[in-house]
Amino acid sequence: MRGARAVLLTILLAGLVAVIQQGLVRLVQGSGAAPEPAVILILLLAAFLGLLTGVATRAMNLPGAVAPTSLVMAWTVAPVIFAALPWPIFQALGGDAAIDATESFALAVAAIAAAITLGVQMPDRE
Repeated sequence: MRGARAVLLTILLAGLVAVIQQGLVRLVQGSGAAPEPAVILILLLAAFLGLLTGVATRAMNLPGAVAPTSLVMAWTVAPVIFAALPWPIFQALGGDAAIDATESFALAVAAIAAAITLGVQMPDRE
């Protein structure tokens, strides 16, 4: 049950992070900031969002690999999935997906494989 809980919460956390990230990007774009400071501000806000994701992961007592996995999924897979859904609210959350679905899912598979590798415990040697 613990593994299923971790997977479900990772997916939910990735969706939440993707929505918050798109909100931050739209907020910075709406502020009228010049392009270069806007990019720096978005990167700083993304780093802070990553920190909050790590804190949330720790607070929910999830494995350590959940935070980076959910961040990678939120920044690669979620925009493509949101843009593919037919409802306007999800297409707005999709943003400008710079990569296509194949590349996005390839990155997600690599991130999940890395998370599984980090999450597997080595047996005790006697």
